[in-house]
Amino acid sequence: MKVTATPNDWREIIYCGLENQQIDFKSPQDWVKIGRSGRAKFARHAIALANTNGGYVVVGVAEDNDGNPTKYIGMTEEEAASFDPSTVGQTISRSADPPVSIDIVRPVVDGKRYVVLVVYPFKDMPHVCSNAFPDELRTGVFYVRTPDARSHPAEKASELHQLIQRALRNQRQMLGRMLRGILYEERQVDSNESIVFPPFLERSRRQAREQLGNNVVRSKPLFEVICRPTAPFDDLTLTKVRQALHGIATPRLSDLPWGNASLTSTIHATNESVCGKQVLGDGTPVCFWEFFMNGLFFSSILLPLEEGKEKCIQSKHLMRLSIVAVSMLGQFYSMLQHDDALLDITFRVVNSFELELVGLRNAREGEHYVSGIMDIEVTKQRSAGDLEGGAASDAAAQLYAELCERFNVPFDDANVTELRARYESFLEQG
Repeated sequence: MKVTATPNDWREIIYCGLENQQIDFKSPQDWVKIGRSGRAKFARHAIALANTNGGYVVVGVAEDNDGNPTKYIGMTEEEAASFDPSTVGQTISRSADPPVSIDIVRPVVDGKRYVVLVVYPFKDMPHVCSNAFPDELRTGVFYVRTPDARSHPAEKASELHQLIQRALRNQRQMLGRMLRGILYEERQVDSNESIVFPPFLERSRRQAREQLGNNVVRSKPLFEVICRPTAPFDDLTLTKVRQALHGIATPRLSDLPWGNASLTSTIHATNESVCGKQVLGDGTPVCFWEFFMNGLFFSSILLPLEEGKEKCIQSKHLMRLSIVAVSMLGQFYSMLQHDDALLDITFRVVNSFELELVGLRNAREGEHYVSGIMDIEVTKQRSAGDLEGGAASDAAAQLYAELCERFNVPFDDANVTELRARYESFLEQG
């Protein structure tokens, strides 16, 4: 989990339901009234999180009878205001050397106010505790966060080893950034992937809005597939792209999205890409895709809704799209003779807030799997050769399982092993 003070949706953090290596929960309280012991406890958690991978301390969630943080009480305005950033920051910093970097955010979720301490991982040197308080803090200790959500001194050899490895890794990365700055300071900006692809992606999204309709793109659930190599291609022509598209075996481009005989496909070229769309018999567009000569692929697909429901989709549609997209992309990039290209494959479900996922084979009776995220996004990195050589089923299964997790589907209800079997079955049945 990347630590940020501006996540897409605080619900994913606040409604986690379990403490883990990056999230700690506290019941509603007033910073001024909790005393030195309470403040020392916050400092211990902050130091431990910073020495591990960073994370969040969420205040306003109490434990249920089973000890799980599922009582979403929230904070009074007085309690929330007591967590003044300068006061809290100074208190925690006095207990750590070097000082811990934190932000304090007060999000409102479902009408309730919470306080979240955003704790950033250390950059150069790990934080040693520089203060002492009985049962909470010991001077000269490196606190770390364990997978079972404890903030305790790093006393095991394995914990100290991991702490040292993180420090060395950070220093190597810092040195690497310095060297890259020296070696590539004369390099043209447009050769950077992070600069090259976004304008093309935005342009393709505008095309999708025009093809599918503004109202559809703004309000209906859409499935986006984005695939980009880690470095832009410079050896492709439109003819070569067309030949590769037509040479793809099962699943073919015409199978995206549904392989329905009633769909009509059109393909045309632009100055820099080959793009196409699929429409229903009544002329309703359901899919737009575009492949650029620099290696970027984008597709936007209208997800079918359950009959009579505006916010409900079938899991089988997400599964099919995951299978078709990953398998097709592996073939396509390999046919372009870029087998060794490392690909970032991103799946997004757009307009997913309060969208329900149904049709799961192992769904528990009475359970409703609903997304609390505005736009779901998952990414995997694989080479085209790996996908073509048999890793497509694994990549598709992992991407699909992570999509299901964003709908709050427990792991057992979206089993990866079962998904791989379904993948093979799907390819056989078409």
